[in-house]
Amino acid sequence: MIRAKLIPEIEQCTKKQIRVVVACTDLKNQEGLIGLLRQIGLESIPSSSVNATNFLLAQEDTALVICQASFSDGDFRDVLRVAVRNGSKVPVIVCTDFYDPPFYLEAMELGAFDYLASPYYRDGVEWVVGNALKEASLPHRAPSTYLT
Repeated sequence: MIRAKLIPEIEQCTKKQIRVVVACTDLKNQEGLIGLLRQIGLESIPSSSVNATNFLLAQEDTALVICQASFSDGDFRDVLRVAVRNGSKVPVIVCTDFYDPPFYLEAMELGAFDYLASPYYRDGVEWVVGNALKEASLPHRAPSTYLT
């Protein structure tokens, strides 16, 4: 099997470190995702709340947000609202502990780039993250009308 090297090609083009906000209150999931992102050459910025994630979106030069579905101070919808309101080109990937088709559809309708269900595997994370980073480098897609 030939592995596609999506991330290194993008990183070489930009000549700077690609930073990803990993927003999870579950430390095991957060550490697992950070480890997988490190293996594919990406720098991670951990976050454990909606407020901290939204602050990082406003302050840090980030290329992507991977966030869990819910936090003590809100949920992924709040992160998406900020990303859409700011006109951000930062894609948001929602992650959950299990695959739930209605939840997946809601996340996608609200503007999430994609959805990952646990357990997280390197090939799957690399594929989704690579596609999200490619899209972020293209002209911005129309924001979702569901959040306005």
